[in-house]
Amino acid sequence: MLLGSRLWFLLLLGFVRMSVSFEDPPGDLTPAQWFEIQHINMPQACNSAMGHVNKFTKHCKNLNTFLHESFSNVATACQTTNITCKNNHKNCHQSPGPVPLTMCTLTSGKYPNCRYKEKHLNAPYIVACEPPQKGDSEKFQLVPVHLDEVLQVSRLSDSLVGS
Repeated sequence: MLLGSRLWFLLLLGFVRMSVSFEDPPGDLTPAQWFEIQHINMPQACNSAMGHVNKFTKHCKNLNTFLHESFSNVATACQTTNITCKNNHKNCHQSPGPVPLTMCTLTSGKYPNCRYKEKHLNAPYIVACEPPQKGDSEKFQLVPVHLDEVLQVSRLSDSLVGS
């Protein structure tokens, strides 16, 4: 019985993680607009920046990464070769090189009093891209809609070994 309970818990945990990772944009935002709010150019510390993100969903997001790049620069990554995303879709693209970024990790609190620690680093990233929707800039054939992964040094070493 204990094994069955653990299995259900792990399945539920996986479902919750997927629903948080790929949730629909709130309100009338397009996926690209929601991507920009969540991941582009954080001008202030994590607690303030995440307050802006969390007000849309009314909960404390566990982890969020801000790319210190313009939306246009991130959209340029959508022009690189397609690669497979974590969800096995083929619409992901890797940035041409490392960029400065800030990772915000929830440490305590309940919405709206969420508290975060921040980690600053330079790393390449992978984004999922789709054609723009009505309301998005028509300047790009593809726009970023999901930050799939930040490539850490260990992952880069693994991919270099495999090539």
